[in-house]
Amino acid sequence: MRVKGQIEIVKLLLSDQRIDVNKTINNHRTPFWTACDKGHIEIVKLLLNDSRVDLNKANNYDRTPFLIACTGHIEIVKLLLNDNRVDINKATSDNWTPFYVVCHSGNNEIVKILLNDNKLDVNKAENGC
Repeated sequence: MRVKGQIEIVKLLLSDQRIDVNKTINNHRTPFWTACDKGHIEIVKLLLNDSRVDLNKANNYDRTPFLIACTGHIEIVKLLLNDNRVDINKATSDNWTPFYVVCHSGNNEIVKILLNDNKLDVNKAENGC
């Protein structure tokens, strides 16, 4: 029930042009970043439909919403891969790409999904996979 209420609140907030949809909180996390981190796919979908949302805005550790989704939210990863605005190769200041993070974490299913995407630069990470 709580998630349904949150979805309705997000819809309400997105309908108000005064709302800064990229406003950050703790460690520079945006609402989109947080939805990707928490696995809230319905909220991710709502935010993807709002052109004001910066889909690649990283937190202060340079982790993008896509990178954080790659830590275990398979359906969100698939959803983001279908949006050309998402930079799937954006690296942190330590040169960790989402692909490197997935390989490092050992999530074989997400590794396979990423390998099937033509936009993936498998050699971008300094240390490889």
